[in-house]
Amino acid sequence: MISMVRIDDRLIHGQVAVMWSKQLGISRIVVANDKIAANDMQSSALKMAAPAGIKAFILPVQKAVELLNDPRAASMKILVLSNNPKDIYEVLQGVNEKPLLNLANYGRIGGALSEKEKLTDTVYVTNEDKETFNKIFDMGYDFEYQPLPSDQKQSLKQLLGGK
Repeated sequence: MISMVRIDDRLIHGQVAVMWSKQLGISRIVVANDKIAANDMQSSALKMAAPAGIKAFILPVQKAVELLNDPRAASMKILVLSNNPKDIYEVLQGVNEKPLLNLANYGRIGGALSEKEKLTDTVYVTNEDKETFNKIFDMGYDFEYQPLPSDQKQSLKQLLGGK
């Protein structure tokens, strides 16, 4: 079962590896991203960043969806990560669950910040990002902006000016 889906530029890092994995009691981390899955060095580094006892899988988006829909995944607690909303949109279209969505540390890597809208100190979005988030909202989802489990939750819809 998918415990949480998170968008985070840094993917597997301290907050995810230590705090979120303990908070959620996860046994697996699935990074869903075609480009990263094709990069052996980056994939290896991410697998090494996973906490002891938690298996990490770095997969192209469609392979991630297949793994998440495998009946054996139902008995596991899985954290799904990507570094962009497009991949998460594809995952959500393909999975048979309606998981909790989380967002933090997005948009500061790649591209000029001056071309992005600052939503929080750690989230910057483009117009294209907003369009993708709106497609996800239309599917009946919202994201919780919550960098750490101890942080106050905020609705991404509200941060974007929605209701």
